[in-house]
Amino acid sequence: MTGATRLNIALGLALAAALGLATSLGETAFSAAQYAQALSDPASGPGEVLWLVRAPRAVCALLVGAALGLAGAVMQGLLRNPLAEPGVLGVSATSALAAVTAIVLGLAAI
Repeated sequence: MTGATRLNIALGLALAAALGLATSLGETAFSAAQYAQALSDPASGPGEVLWLVRAPRAVCALLVGAALGLAGAVMQGLLRNPLAEPGVLGVSATSALAAVTAIVLGLAAI
């Protein structure tokens, strides 16, 4: 097994562990039995909390993290600069300007 394969397996296991933690920890504490019940019966009380609140939030965090990583890799690849980051290109300043403009124009409530 090569080093890259080991790294991919380790990262996959770390991702699975992070998703498990994200769905098991929260304001409503679950015992191991309740967590198993939530996984097997989505209509139960713990199941609704898991599948309607925690799982979508965890998946959304996963997708946002992947999108941010991909955006950084694309930016570095297109510019052929491994040090490229949003501050260098003015993306951070432009987004701050857009946020201030939205607040001044009263669009912050949207």
